[in-house]
Amino acid sequence: MTMTDPIDRRLTRCAIYTRKSTDRGLDEAVNSLETQRDVCQSYIKCHAHRNWVELPRRYDDGGYSGGTLVRPALNCLIGDIEAGRIDVIVVYKIDRLTRSLLDFVRLTEVLERYDVSFVSVTQAFDTSDSMGRLVLNVLLTFAQFERELMSDRVRDRKAAMRRKGLFGGGMPPFGYLVARAGKLVVDPERAPVVTELFERYPNSTVDRLVTDLQKRGLVTRRWVTRTGKPKGGQPIRAAVVRQILRNPLYAGFLVHRGELIEAQVEPLVTRAQWDLAQMMRLKRRVTRNPDRDVLLGILHDELGRRMGICGSAPGHGHKPRYYRGKDSSLSRRGDATIFVDAVKVEQMARSALKALLVDRRELKEAVLSLGHYSDEIAGLLRRGRTAAHRIDIMDGPQLRRMFLALVRRAEVTRSELRLYISCHELCRFLAWNGTGLFTTAPVEPARNADRVHRVTAPAHLVCGRRSYAVPIEPRLGPEGDVKPWLVDILKQAASLREFVLANRTRSMSRLADEKHMGRSQLARFIRANYLAPDIQAAIIDGSQPASLTAWDLLYGPMPLDWEQQRQLLGFS
Repeated sequence: MTMTDPIDRRLTRCAIYTRKSTDRGLDEAVNSLETQRDVCQSYIKCHAHRNWVELPRRYDDGGYSGGTLVRPALNCLIGDIEAGRIDVIVVYKIDRLTRSLLDFVRLTEVLERYDVSFVSVTQAFDTSDSMGRLVLNVLLTFAQFERELMSDRVRDRKAAMRRKGLFGGGMPPFGYLVARAGKLVVDPERAPVVTELFERYPNSTVDRLVTDLQKRGLVTRRWVTRTGKPKGGQPIRAAVVRQILRNPLYAGFLVHRGELIEAQVEPLVTRAQWDLAQMMRLKRRVTRNPDRDVLLGILHDELGRRMGICGSAPGHGHKPRYYRGKDSSLSRRGDATIFVDAVKVEQMARSALKALLVDRRELKEAVLSLGHYSDEIAGLLRRGRTAAHRIDIMDGPQLRRMFLALVRRAEVTRSELRLYISCHELCRFLAWNGTGLFTTAPVEPARNADRVHRVTAPAHLVCGRRSYAVPIEPRLGPEGDVKPWLVDILKQAASLREFVLANRTRSMSRLADEKHMGRSQLARFIRANYLAPDIQAAIIDGSQPASLTAWDLLYGPMPLDWEQQRQLLGFS
């Protein structure tokens, strides 16, 4: 009989699982495992009208406790479930499968994932019907209650240890070792490093301290987990140094509910040294201006993490503004942390919003998605260019409030920037008369008031819009203010593009070395070839905006949508 036979699909394949805690009597002809199997076989035969059939493979665990899931036959059973060979598991009693509610929850998750039922012969428990699922939900409720009780006990135990000044467990801080439960002893190898950091920090910086420690080859303590996985041994980083400087344990105190409690540990520094370090930390902390960081709280990365603002990128001495993902736990699991230049992404978001306002067709699609069709809506669409001009004259606080009102969410990936714009707030912005903040609302919010319109600003893909003619206007009159250095950028960009296309068999590094420039510099010049044709023509004619500089062409943000380029570079 083949696997494609329709009769096979109607059969319910049943696996019998048996277990006995001890191996006493297993060599007898009639033992506990055989008794369990006979009862289960009879139960399966009674359900022959439901096309239940017994699988020939035996799953017998003799001499294994039900308090653990580490059992050979059970592991084989789970493997066959994952392979799709089993439809129903039949046991004599529930405790034959497991005696732990927590383990039972784990097993039921596997069964539900692969659509496998569970039957207990001597108990009214069968997950293939509604009553069995009801009993399962009751057991899961008690399992959740048991887990919460365990969490409360662990939390209360740690709180009691902290009140007594004992270490609550986990990895010991840098400079200490765990001697016994709750007791920390000084690590003679790394304790002097902690003392040195507190002594040097008032007259130095974290970056200088980290550089010095890395030159000396200092690493974090190496250790092995219970599963045998090696941990630690990493170079000292800035995060480790900052954590050391703000930990009161080194001064002999623990934090419990916001209060400092004297700890039963030998301090490595004095209280005065620790207080001085905290004062210096607060003094050197970079204060954030929310009116300047216009996308703060709105911008997210491609992993869904909300992006905060930071002072500099790793390994750089200058301090530009950067947006980065806040949740570092994803980065520890192997997902890379994305840093985005704040100025560039804010300029790109601003130009993308202006491009929407001047694009009559896309603006119409966003406004009409609210379901309102009237002459008043047609009047709003004609005000798109006026609204785009208002964005140009906004200061920092106004721009911040405008983004908070219009943009529900912004996402930045390695290839594009996405803005999810509220269509209702977009209508209010179009009707805004320039006084107050969106004081008029011609379109009343209905059930679909939270409808959003997505605007995408490509970063890597060449995404020019389809047109029947190149958008280059004929030059009228004499040449304007031609800037030779801007024209030279376009000429060098065209020359380098031909050079790269003619030598595609060689790597970018070799091509850059042959031209006596770095890879990033070569890439910046190549990028200039993707400027809109009318922008290149304006630069050659000298009719470009007076504010356009060589930095804007080579180092500024460069969306590949032509309309966004015009808005960003001032060609609107």
